[in-house]
Amino acid sequence: MESHDQEKIDYSFLLEDDSKILFGKLDYLLKDGMHIQQFNNTSKYMPYLKLNYKHLKHYYQELFGVSLERKGFDNQLYYYLNYHSKEQAQMDESHKYQLKNEDIIIGCVMYKIIYLDGNVELNSISDLKKKVSLDYEEYEEGLIRLIAKSKEGEKLKEDDGNIDEAIDRALRDFKKLGWVDYEKDHFELLPSFERILLIYEDVIKDIDNLIKKYQ
Repeated sequence: MESHDQEKIDYSFLLEDDSKILFGKLDYLLKDGMHIQQFNNTSKYMPYLKLNYKHLKHYYQELFGVSLERKGFDNQLYYYLNYHSKEQAQMDESHKYQLKNEDIIIGCVMYKIIYLDGNVELNSISDLKKKVSLDYEEYEEGLIRLIAKSKEGEKLKEDDGNIDEAIDRALRDFKKLGWVDYEKDHFELLPSFERILLIYEDVIKDIDNLIKKYQ
């Protein structure tokens, strides 16, 4: 037990040269909700995370009450701080980037269209908007109402009835988390986009029926 406790509070790795170079910026990124992976400009932190994962996991758990998680394998590996539970997390709220409910709805629709419906080659934002419009043409009003209702009492804005605008907002927020990357009309779903399935699998599988209820 004693050796285990000593292991948990050993933060000497923070004094090493690679920590002095990388840890400060990495810490800010993780606390702001960024997912670190091989596919974007956070890839430079991957060797450091792989080497120090055990120590870093203890660091965040002991000092902040949050868990440093790693998911996926090989080139699909990614890291993130799981501060989903506010009761456990001791970080300042300003660092907790939480997805909006309307973003989650769009994310579930995207996951279904791209992965469950077999459109894995879809990488154009304009084509994505057309696909959503086409697939949900019959239930467009239901999707709009569901997005509006998900705003938790916020007043309806002029662009709430525009699904294209909702997709644009969601993509911007997903990029802040490192779930997607995009430039102009081209977008790419990164490995960490898998988290929307891990958290909302039941919603994704039933998203069509959920939208129909608001029609």
